[in-house]
Amino acid sequence: MKKWLCAAFAALMGTAAVLPMAACGDGDGRIQVKIGMWPDNTQTADVAMYEEWEAQFEADYSQYDIVADRYDYSADTITAKATAGQLPTVFQTYFTEPQKLISNGWIADITDQLTELGWLDKMDPSMREAVSADGRCYGVPRDGYGLGLFLNLSMLYDVGVIDKDSDGNYVLHDENGEPLYPTTFEEIEEVSRLIVDSYDNTYGLVVLSANGNGGWQFSNMAWNFGCEAMQIENSDGSWTANLNDQGAVDALTWIQEMANEGLIYPDASLSYNDWYAKIGSDNVAMAFCGSDALTLPVTTFNFNKDDIAFVPMPTGDGESRYSLYGGTPYVFAANATDEEIMGALLFLKYMGRSPETDEVSVTAMERGHQTAQSKGMPIIPTIKAWVNEDYLEVAEALEQQYMNVNYYYYEDFFDSIDTMKRSEEPNNCQDMYKLLDTALQNVISRPGTANPQALLDTANGQFQRNYLDKL
Repeated sequence: MKKWLCAAFAALMGTAAVLPMAACGDGDGRIQVKIGMWPDNTQTADVAMYEEWEAQFEADYSQYDIVADRYDYSADTITAKATAGQLPTVFQTYFTEPQKLISNGWIADITDQLTELGWLDKMDPSMREAVSADGRCYGVPRDGYGLGLFLNLSMLYDVGVIDKDSDGNYVLHDENGEPLYPTTFEEIEEVSRLIVDSYDNTYGLVVLSANGNGGWQFSNMAWNFGCEAMQIENSDGSWTANLNDQGAVDALTWIQEMANEGLIYPDASLSYNDWYAKIGSDNVAMAFCGSDALTLPVTTFNFNKDDIAFVPMPTGDGESRYSLYGGTPYVFAANATDEEIMGALLFLKYMGRSPETDEVSVTAMERGHQTAQSKGMPIIPTIKAWVNEDYLEVAEALEQQYMNVNYYYYEDFFDSIDTMKRSEEPNNCQDMYKLLDTALQNVISRPGTANPQALLDTANGQFQRNYLDKL
């Protein structure tokens, strides 16, 4: 009866399209805002933090009801969830995905709400571009990342790659300031050989090859071996696949040689969950990962945060040095009402994920650092989503206040990321990555017989026919 009365009233007023219909739903009549990035129940400290934010938000905005509706974004599930209208009000995805989500009509245009809040022009411009189309904005960036090389400092010290000073701190540079850690793929191979010779059942590097994660990292490797681009735009606006560029072939050949010598972890089905499992279990000494994921070996496998260094991506050809630059945006379900979207945006403020610097926002940012600190997570600088000076001043001061690691172990990465960062390839990235996964799986599982050139020729042809030709 309540639903019928609301609908009838809306029809009589001629405003059915704009009324907050969620407020007329079941329960206590509040507007439900479903939060897709709600932590898993096993993450008790994070759940407690979110519940605090929920209580504070609902006390200030009594018309809203925050609802946990966890959704881990997947290219395999998004179609079904979106077409069935079952997406949470707000959820996380990757920066490769918004253009597809926008073109399919699965996420909402939030430009007006962002303008009303005064947030639109405070976003990092490159991140805003990733979530925009035709001058309209469809998301809010959470943070950014750059790919780099994770080092187990204890292992590298044991095999003589790095040293320690009189205070017991690891030394990563020689007397001339040159890095002692690997800066080339050839040096990764040399260090891997030392690791394999010094430890039982331990490998130099973990190489991913499943769930598109392998292809994602491989594209960065291909750039650093000299591949200028894996997708080439033509003068008429069409696109040509370039997955079999000589730089990509050289990168895949390097992986094949590493596998053939037993220097990488011998599993052709590893995804992003596995790099920190292998690092955390001391199965490997090095891994490629994003700067936003450095806490995972610590929180999941009790890895010693003081044995972590994160350094720039290596070069393969001696000249090319790029760091694939991406991040995580929050996006909003297309069937969410304006009121639900505004509620979700305001809740981001209570999470400390807005450009605001009022008491609510700063308290939320502090709460995030305190939770990380309680879990023993490494607290280091992050790549910020917002560029307004007042926000940057507060955020950077809090990072300095709560930092619990030796920043020297991260300094080279953060000093170089602005000159090395490069956005992901422009079209159908997740599909491209999966095709590259197949090539990686072949060279890892049968390194003695696989043909890198032929494998990439096949992937290139499939990507051209099935995706680029259909743009």
